[in-house]
Amino acid sequence: MKSFRLIALSALITIGSLVSVIYTSCSKDECKSVTCLNGGTCSGGTCTCPTGYTGADCGTKVVCSLGYIGADCKTHAFIGTWTGTDVCSPTGSYNVTISLAASSTDTTKVLINNPGGFGTNNTITGTLSGDARTITYTNQIVNSSTATPDTLSGTMTLSDSTHFAHSYVAKEGTNYTCSGNYTKQ
Repeated sequence: MKSFRLIALSALITIGSLVSVIYTSCSKDECKSVTCLNGGTCSGGTCTCPTGYTGADCGTKVVCSLGYIGADCKTHAFIGTWTGTDVCSPTGSYNVTISLAASSTDTTKVLINNPGGFGTNNTITGTLSGDARTITYTNQIVNSSTATPDTLSGTMTLSDSTHFAHSYVAKEGTNYTCSGNYTKQ
């Protein structure tokens, strides 16, 4: 009787092991036939793509429209520090560094620091076009310490994500017409 129990126990263990092996070998690896490109990783049969890539296999590079940059294509290309040379009539040429920042209260507004080289204590507000390719501003005060405040009115237009053209009129008692090309730093 003891050997019957031992044989039955051995048979039970063998059957349990066999069922376990068969069950495990039947579990499908959902990522076995999935190839994720450009450093993507597979989980549950679906690729998770790294920043800058999209698609079922991460094979499509994210390309933003001209006015936008970033992995999500939601950051305005204008945001950052830019340098350029403004040529003004009737006065001459001026090397200028401008910093542009998104407004924290209005997604259509851009803060422009040191426009026209009027000093880093001067920040004006421009309005971003719907396609984020153009910023316009009108009668923005850059120097309020004079009897008649100095103002700027102008337009910044992206030529690509690292260059824009800037044209404006500075009213400092006299009108100065200026234009320049800027490069992102």
